[in-house]
Amino acid sequence: MGTLFVDKLDPQSGTALEIGSSGDTMTVPSGATFNVAGTLQSGGAAINNKPILSVGLSSSQTMSDNTWTTIVMDTEILDADGIYNSGTGVATPTAGTYLMIFCANVSGSVADTMQDAGVKFLIGGSVTTAEQTLNIAGSGKSANLVTSYVMAFDGSTTVACQAYNNVSSGTASVYGGTSPRFGGTFQMVKLIT
Repeated sequence: MGTLFVDKLDPQSGTALEIGSSGDTMTVPSGATFNVAGTLQSGGAAINNKPILSVGLSSSQTMSDNTWTTIVMDTEILDADGIYNSGTGVATPTAGTYLMIFCANVSGSVADTMQDAGVKFLIGGSVTTAEQTLNIAGSGKSANLVTSYVMAFDGSTTVACQAYNNVSSGTASVYGGTSPRFGGTFQMVKLIT
């Protein structure tokens, strides 16, 4: 094995330069930096982790008691490719694999007694993952519930965040505050695969 000391490699003709052959492994050793100023591709397609989504609930959303309800996050903190509809609470991500995180502070008013509550993803009309808390007794109780999931989307399948709250009296709700990061939040990050 030999070492080639050069500052730049250019193709002899045309604009394509191939390094290595099929089955070879290219290694960037520890301590070295691989800096791509142009576009990094995989299989001829540019690699990127867009879209990325972060939305929040700026004011509390009430729900019918003990009924799964789509939470409409009305504040877009970051929506790089416009995949979220803040009027309906539904996201339609482009094709790719995503990490999704949904958090909701489910509660009632101070006088309410919450029995149980839950959060879930509704993907393409089907429940995919859910978190629930049961047997919460007492006045003015609330629960911060979080669910997460990794899923491959095809570019047309939708996702919505839903919550429910069972109260023995009063009004069920998901808290939203002046900082939309404090109440209900929903994030989607496209993973580089």
